[in-house]
Amino acid sequence: MNNTNHNRDFTLLIGGALLGNFASAAVIFFYFAYIDLETFRVNRAFWRGTQIDWTTFVVVMLLLGGLAWLSDALYARPLREWDRRLADGESAANVPDAVRRRAANLPLFMALVSLGMWAAAGLFFGGGGLKFGSTTVPIFWRTFLGAAVVGGLTDLLLVFLFVESLWRRHLPRFFPAGHLSQAQAPRISVGLRLAAGLLLTGVMPLIVLGAAARNSALDIMQGGIDPYEILRRLETTVLFIVGVALVSNLALSLLTARSLLQPLGALTRAMRRVAGGDLSMRVPVDSSDEIGGLADRFNDMLADLQQAQRMRDLFGKYVSREVAAQVLKDGAMLGGISVQATALFADIRDFTGLAERLPPQEVVGLLNRYYTRMVDVIVAEGGIVNKFGGDSLLAIFGAPIRQPDHALRAVRAAWQMTRALAEVNAEQMSLSMPTLTIGVGISSGEVVAGNVGGEARLEYTVI
Repeated sequence: MNNTNHNRDFTLLIGGALLGNFASAAVIFFYFAYIDLETFRVNRAFWRGTQIDWTTFVVVMLLLGGLAWLSDALYARPLREWDRRLADGESAANVPDAVRRRAANLPLFMALVSLGMWAAAGLFFGGGGLKFGSTTVPIFWRTFLGAAVVGGLTDLLLVFLFVESLWRRHLPRFFPAGHLSQAQAPRISVGLRLAAGLLLTGVMPLIVLGAAARNSALDIMQGGIDPYEILRRLETTVLFIVGVALVSNLALSLLTARSLLQPLGALTRAMRRVAGGDLSMRVPVDSSDEIGGLADRFNDMLADLQQAQRMRDLFGKYVSREVAAQVLKDGAMLGGISVQATALFADIRDFTGLAERLPPQEVVGLLNRYYTRMVDVIVAEGGIVNKFGGDSLLAIFGAPIRQPDHALRAVRAAWQMTRALAEVNAEQMSLSMPTLTIGVGISSGEVVAGNVGGEARLEYTVI
């Protein structure tokens, strides 16, 4: 991976989360400073008396943001290094388990750091008034809960989804085989994400609106403040909360949709490739939720299918493709049926003496060259090579696939085998090796064809 792009991704991860927190903090501060009537009225005395204003807010947020940035950067430092090494080709088997756990927990860690920053801000701005005696306990709790609960929980979910969406393309490098559940990371399910999103974008604004309406009603009942001023501020509060809720809802909806659609899209594309016969690909597993588990099971299924395909191909090398297809279709059953078929026998003349004169490796090489040509000829005529017996072979025409002209096919194959033998001998002479002579016999008539043997070992043959 290009180092510039690599560093950009990590900078975007940490910087984007902090900028989102700063923007949300400004919204919350603006609400408590200029929108919320009771908090505005009580806390303004504290802010005026202690010179807490937007400058103080910015300084405090920069301090808290600096601590959050330092925490995130220290946590991500080994991830940055290992991600670069993995992108450059180093094996994932070399990654320490502790680094894997960090990789799996990065979105949750950064989200919890964000929540901690909000809790600290709530304590500072709410607790400062208590220290100077200008804020009541209820106002402290309103300020603290507004920051830590409303702002903190909303940003916790936003930061988690934001970091997760960017981290998805890096995480599979640490877990190329998937199975993120083995990393001892908390499992954030899809249902929990949707429930949290509904709570923060649907239920939480209603609670805040209800609290604002209740406080306005109490202020009107207590008197001392122009009711029209209270209603005007309530109208401003409602518009402000609705606007913030709409923006937050849009951001959460987009991030949640992306967290679901990205892996589901990868699964859909993978299924299309599997339908086209490609069993070699794997879906990247980039989460530990239900979709990540689905990707794991999908990859396991592909591995099983690939293994079955290898076994099928290997099976086809030990028996003919036709017999293999019949066994896979109908099962391996003992017994047989009477059919009209033709058997072709071929063996190499004086092979025993030839084998005694040549080294074993040369004998095997000679047989492989010979059988390669003979098998090609037999298969071209629609026959199957039933078995090899040292220097001999048995081919069958008319079983298990019915062929009305099985005898003619066998004769043509025998004729072509003699021509193929001439090519083999020409190659033998070029290698300064002895030539071969073969005998071919053909028998046609009624045979019993089927699987013979025991339950543990079967062989298709004709009798």
